[in-house]
Amino acid sequence: AAQPCRAPKMGDECWKAVSWAMHDGIFADAKAYPGLHAGASSFQEFQQLLHTRDPKTCPPACLTTYPHYTKPTLRSPHYHPLQGVAYVPYPMKSMKSHLNNDDMMSETAGAMWADWGRGDLQLLKEMGINTIRMYGNDANTSHRAFLDSAFDKGLDVIVGMSDFGFTQGPDNCLLHDWYCYDEAYFYYHKNLLMGFAIDDFKRYHPAVKVLTMCNEPDLKVHPRELTCRAMASIFDAILQAEKDVGVIGNPVALTITWSFADFNRNQRPALDQMEEFWACLQKGTEHAPINYKPKNDLVKAYRERFLNSFNTQSRAPEVAKMFMDGYAKSSFWTRSMKIPLFIGEYHHVFHGVDSDLTDAMKLVKSARYPFFIGYNFFEFTKAYWKGGPEMQFGMFGYGDCVLMDMEHVGQTYTIWNLVPLKDQDGNSIPAKLASAFGKGTTLPAALRHPGRPCLSSTKGVP
Repeated sequence: AAQPCRAPKMGDECWKAVSWAMHDGIFADAKAYPGLHAGASSFQEFQQLLHTRDPKTCPPACLTTYPHYTKPTLRSPHYHPLQGVAYVPYPMKSMKSHLNNDDMMSETAGAMWADWGRGDLQLLKEMGINTIRMYGNDANTSHRAFLDSAFDKGLDVIVGMSDFGFTQGPDNCLLHDWYCYDEAYFYYHKNLLMGFAIDDFKRYHPAVKVLTMCNEPDLKVHPRELTCRAMASIFDAILQAEKDVGVIGNPVALTITWSFADFNRNQRPALDQMEEFWACLQKGTEHAPINYKPKNDLVKAYRERFLNSFNTQSRAPEVAKMFMDGYAKSSFWTRSMKIPLFIGEYHHVFHGVDSDLTDAMKLVKSARYPFFIGYNFFEFTKAYWKGGPEMQFGMFGYGDCVLMDMEHVGQTYTIWNLVPLKDQDGNSIPAKLASAFGKGTTLPAALRHPGRPCLSSTKGVP
C-alpha cells in the first residue's frame, strides 16, 4: 500500500534531510535537484523529491494545491472584505537595540509568525483577520515558507517594496533624481525568484494579493512634483521584471499607499495625490517635468491592476466625509473605470476604539461606498524601538515570558509573549478588533502559547 503523506516533525531525520537540501545541497549542486529552485521551491517540494529517492527516510509530502486565476482577486467585487493588520513585530522592547534586518517574512522570523514559533499567523487567523500588510523586504531572502504558511491559514499578504532601494541603499533613486527604474527592477526581479512566484516562475504565489510599490511617497519625494517620476519608473520596473521572469498567472494588484496629507488645502487629503498620479500617467510621463519614457503601457496596467490606498489616523466619520464621498464622485469610480480602495494603516489613538473599528467596517459594507474593500489596523505590536508618540500604536505589547531566542542576520533577539493593550477608555484593543471583524471579544487560546513554557533566561538584545 502507498504511504500516506505526512509532514516530518522538526528535528527528525527527514526534516534534517530536507532542510539541508534546501539550504546547502541545492547551492552546492543545483543539477542534483531537477525541477527545484533555491529560495523559490517549497519545503514540501523538496520533501517529495527526497521521498522518491529514499522513501524510508522521508514519507510522501502533502503537496499544496494552488489556485489559478487571471485577474487580481482583490479587484473582484465578489471577494471578501479586507480585514487586515499591519504586521510589524520587531522583537525589541527598547530603543537601545538595533534591528539588523527588517524583513519579517524571512524563515528566521518564523520564531514569531510560524507555528513552531510564537504562532502569530495562527493567532491572527483566529481573530478574524484575513490580510496582513508587510513592510521590510530583503530581496536576497526566501519568502516561500512565509507565504505558504499564510496561504495555508487563509491569510492574504500585502507585500511592499523596501525603502532600502528607494531612499536608503548605497545607490538609491534619491541619488538619481528620482529615476527609480534600475533599483526597483534589480530588487523586484530577485523577489520574483525568491518565493513570490511559483510553478517555475510562471505565476504568482496566491498568498501575494497586493504589492505596495511605495508607502507614502508624497512625504518622501522632494520636490513633490517629481513623485510621478519616481512612481512611474517603479511601476514600469515591476511590469518589466514580471515580463523578463515570465510571470503571467495569478496577477497581483498594485498600489501606492499615500499619506492623508492635504497638500492643496482643499479638504481632499490623499485623493488629490491619487488623481495627480493618474493624470500624470494619462498625460504621458515622457513630458516635462517627469521626463521618463516607460517600456510598458502604464495606463493599461493601471486600469487592469491598480488599487488605491492611503494611511490615516482619522476616525470613520471623518474618513467618510473627508475622503469617501469625494472618491465616489471621482474619476476612479465611473462606468468606464472602477479602481477599488483600501486603507493601508488605520488607527486613531486619541479616542477609544470601541465603536470606531466597527464603524469603519460599516463603511466597508455600505452600498454608498462599493469601492471600499477594507482596512489594515495599525499595528500588530507596540513600536518600542521608535519611542515617543509612535509607541501609542499597536494592539499587543511584549510581556515578561521568554518564549525563545531568535537568531536573525547576525544578532540574537528575544521572542516575548504577547500582552493585549488597552485604548484610552480601557478597552482591549485586540478584542475590539476581533469583534469588528466578526469574531467576538474572547481572544484566542493561541495567545496563551499552550505547550510552550517560559524560559528562564535569554541571550537576546534588550
